[in-house]
Amino acid sequence: MFVGLFNLFRIALLAYSPLAMGILSGKYFLPDGGPGDARLNIFRGRYSEGESRYNLSNKIIKAATVEYLDIANKFGLHPVSLAIAFVLRHPLVGSVIFGATKSWQLQEILDACKVNLAPELIEEINKVHSKYPNPCP
Repeated sequence: MFVGLFNLFRIALLAYSPLAMGILSGKYFLPDGGPGDARLNIFRGRYSEGESRYNLSNKIIKAATVEYLDIANKFGLHPVSLAIAFVLRHPLVGSVIFGATKSWQLQEILDACKVNLAPELIEEINKVHSKYPNPCP
């Protein structure tokens, strides 16, 4: 009976931190280390999970992030649009969890919901993923 119920209902997941706490937005690559009001800057020294998991001093995390940012640039997408659109295209993902403190950030996320990722772009993302399968364990 359980199998029948499982097949009857679609199971959907929530994607946690599709922007890797803002790393995939590219904002932490600015010369000053990103906006002073950015989460990883505001909570520096007080948010151990974020600082250890998404630490750009880790060469693998930094290299993977740079490659994803380059893909977004190559295809004329904002990095936020690339990340959100990629997560939303997964058949088991029903929604994403995000944080927006400014209206333009919310607009960028809403715009990402309309992005259709070309097969060539997905191929490039998959190449980076193969190279760095889990940069932020």
